[in-house]
Amino acid sequence: MEWLILIITAITVTFLVKRLVLGLSIKPMKDKEFSSDDYCVIDIRDYIASHRSPYPGAENIPLSYLPRQLNKRFECTKQILLITDDKRGAKLAAKLIHKKRTASIYYIKPAS
Repeated sequence: MEWLILIITAITVTFLVKRLVLGLSIKPMKDKEFSSDDYCVIDIRDYIASHRSPYPGAENIPLSYLPRQLNKRFECTKQILLITDDKRGAKLAAKLIHKKRTASIYYIKPAS
């Protein structure tokens, strides 16, 4: 019985630590701080939203295509800037990117 409680506690602690670390690893960024020389800019919005309000210098890889594109090619050695409509999408993208490598990940919600 003690082993079961210990295992459940370990799983819970592991889950909470991963959740907190991922939550802290993505940071919002203001437009005025942005320099394209320091960041790989990935627009994770869908094609329509990206086409209607393009973000200069960003490569459009919709969130649903991101895992496939990360497997095919991911050669960015800089920090990563995500262009997104919401923080939830940015967190999902950060989770996928963190599986490939650890990097500082920032996000911007562009003005509509």
